[in-house]
Amino acid sequence: MTIQKYSGNIPFRVGMVGAGFMAKLHSLSMRNIAGLMDDPSARFELVRIVDLNAQYAQKEAERWGWQESGTDWRMITGDETIDIVDVATPNDSHCEICLDAFAHGKHVICEKPLSTDSETAARMARAAIASGKVHRVNFTYRAWPAIVQAKQLIESGVLGEIRHFEGHFLQDHNNDATIPLHWRFKEQPAGAGALGDVGAHVIDLARFLTGEFESVSATMQRFITERPLPEDRSRKGNVEVDDLTVALVKFTNGATGTIKAGWALPGYKNDVFFTVIGEKGAVRFSWQRSNELHYFDSADPVALSGYRTIFTGRAHPGAELFWFPDLGGDLGVGVTGQGIGYGEAFTLSFRNFVNSLKNEVSPEPNFVDGLRCCEIIDAIKLSAKEGCWKEVKHTNVA
Repeated sequence: MTIQKYSGNIPFRVGMVGAGFMAKLHSLSMRNIAGLMDDPSARFELVRIVDLNAQYAQKEAERWGWQESGTDWRMITGDETIDIVDVATPNDSHCEICLDAFAHGKHVICEKPLSTDSETAARMARAAIASGKVHRVNFTYRAWPAIVQAKQLIESGVLGEIRHFEGHFLQDHNNDATIPLHWRFKEQPAGAGALGDVGAHVIDLARFLTGEFESVSATMQRFITERPLPEDRSRKGNVEVDDLTVALVKFTNGATGTIKAGWALPGYKNDVFFTVIGEKGAVRFSWQRSNELHYFDSADPVALSGYRTIFTGRAHPGAELFWFPDLGGDLGVGVTGQGIGYGEAFTLSFRNFVNSLKNEVSPEPNFVDGLRCCEIIDAIKLSAKEGCWKEVKHTNVA
């Protein structure tokens, strides 16, 4: 029996900072790439994972096959053998880690939001551009097949001139008042609450599908004002961020919109939702039916008028990577409706990232997109504080 050894290209060597929940999804995605992409040059080698909590880092290293674990992120940014720094830490730590990574010639992928404020995000975007390295913000939903299909429909002109965007990201898990006062409930490390955590995604989708923001008018609410301290559950500390933010939006192209971000609303488990309405039709999406896209065409006869359901499969961007057997010969039709989910969304995001690494380019969503999101978050916070419309400032980082 002849044994053929793997002869692919040298993989991209990765160091990861942060061993929390996102470490699972990032590790899973990088592991999946090798098996799903028919490309020997598209490979990640999981070299080292670090976290301030040594036990967390060691546990995730053993779980996912990282070669080493540690507690000092400089073991990654300063290591000449590592190509990529993957940042999945609290928001206020992103800047220092990313700047050091770029200074040491690393490619960087960073979780959203890019930073706690737009001034810091602008420093990061300038450093990313100046480094000449690949930089990506992990706005995962941009890579989702149904959402990419919506983008293609909008760009094709079938909806006509876009008139309105309605979007929300709503959850209910933080309606539990017994959840301890962790870093996401504090303004300094988080920057914002529901607005920064889940709202960043829907803000990015609004930009992706509709265009740049011109101005916003917003209100913010905090439903649970105190939470138990992690170190002593018998005592409580003050929550400093929003549980729900609602904003009206004016886009630079003349469209209007609404943005809602909440994580303490009973009845919403994890719903990323949008409707984009144009002069000739509309598209609608909900993550709670994530393998579907709904499309309305004003040209349909009245007797058949209504949203049609498009089920994603091999014909849609990204879905061909997964579980759809090719039953269509050269047509590549395959089976539609088998479904993919949250883990696959991250895998698609990392598939796009590895393609960027191979081509040494930084397509969207990059650090400039991360900056734009932070600028919008800042404007929304200021609007809610002052009770009036606020212009979104666009920093020049070229």
